[in-house]
Amino acid sequence: MSVFRRFTSGRSLDAAVLVVLGLYLIVIRLWGVSETLWMLADQIRDWRLALGPFSGLPLTGTSSTAGGASLGPIYYWVLWISRVVIGPLTANLPHAGVYGIAALQTAADILLFTALRRRPIPLMASAATVLLGATISMDLAFTATIWNPAVSVAFVKIAIALRLWNPRRASPLRVVATTAAAWFAVQAHSTALFVAAPVVASFALEQLVARRIVGMLQSIRTIVEVVLVLQVPFFIHAVLGTQQAAPTRFLASVGQSLGPEGHLRLLDAGHSLLFAFGWLFANPEPERVGVVVLLAGFVLFVVRHGRDMVLMSTTIAPLLCAWFGFSLWQGNYDNYWYLPLVPCVAVAAGLGFTAYWAGTTSIAMLALVLVAQPLRITHAHSWFRMPQYGPLVRGSQAVVKYANPVRRLDTTFTLPPLSDRHFPFEAMGGRFSEDARFDAVIDEKGDVQFKPAVP
Repeated sequence: MSVFRRFTSGRSLDAAVLVVLGLYLIVIRLWGVSETLWMLADQIRDWRLALGPFSGLPLTGTSSTAGGASLGPIYYWVLWISRVVIGPLTANLPHAGVYGIAALQTAADILLFTALRRRPIPLMASAATVLLGATISMDLAFTATIWNPAVSVAFVKIAIALRLWNPRRASPLRVVATTAAAWFAVQAHSTALFVAAPVVASFALEQLVARRIVGMLQSIRTIVEVVLVLQVPFFIHAVLGTQQAAPTRFLASVGQSLGPEGHLRLLDAGHSLLFAFGWLFANPEPERVGVVVLLAGFVLFVVRHGRDMVLMSTTIAPLLCAWFGFSLWQGNYDNYWYLPLVPCVAVAAGLGFTAYWAGTTSIAMLALVLVAQPLRITHAHSWFRMPQYGPLVRGSQAVVKYANPVRRLDTTFTLPPLSDRHFPFEAMGGRFSEDARFDAVIDEKGDVQFKPAVP
């Protein structure tokens, strides 16, 4: 009985839930990736860069819809670290990048769960809130391939967790860490700026509310210094690079919106945000269901936690910033732009639904999120998957082992137009030579037929 009581005590139960949560999330994020990785032009380009030396990485991120490039290289750093640490276990194949991104995402979820428990939020409510945001279909789908929005989402969760960790003692070190995580999120995907701005600004605001002017100025100085240091690679690229770095399309939209004949698209932006989140969270159910449910959660959250400045700065404030920011955009909206805001929505909705009668509502919410898992996972696996990847990898491994170099490498199956049947072979050290003795053909099972090379 004493052993049972010790296990079910607060800390032991928290640790058990944390372990189960972490294992579950890493498994569903990686399930089938080594067989169905979405290996198209962007993924091949980015992993090719990761295979090179650190000095060869870009000084900016990927190209941005807003024009130019993302504001920093953190996405490529994550891929490069994944290749160095995990690559040797996967023969340097590109799904090692997915393993790295999934590990980062899961670590961020564990940190967020721990931060919610420290406030404290009820155990079931904390687990349900983390699962609500971590297992939306699009997030799972993006994490299962090499794409920058998933990296941004991970750093957003880290920034939120660090800000919520201990709101009564915002030490200089935590200001630095939170600012760095928030700005890394911006570097990975520009729309995370709407999260980073209010999260880091809250450090200075709480000092101002407490009438600690010196502390406020010190916080502002620390934030600015961290951002400037992290932007050094981008500044170097802006000065020495040949590719356009500035977000030209967004700046043009801002100029058009604020011009004499322009206007803010507040209604369009608000409608886009609301229904995008409804779609993201309810998917594959109708988006209107998600809209109604999320609005109810937001109302309950504001009523219960509206005076908590730290919570509001990590949830509602980013959504308001995004509403205004996207009202300056004159082009079309795309649902994946809003992925970095998903953790903010999840925390607001999760804490809203469990704000009253916490014991009962927490269990009910966790049960509903768990019931939704099969649908979410199945739907996530319907996006960005390439079933030809597994046979291509197995066949390429055999070619490298038994007949490297080869003169030609073909497949009996068709790959998507933007893929490359040679890339896994080359990533594992395979070489082509006109003097090689064999041609190789990989079939749909991954078996290889070697043919004597005929001049």
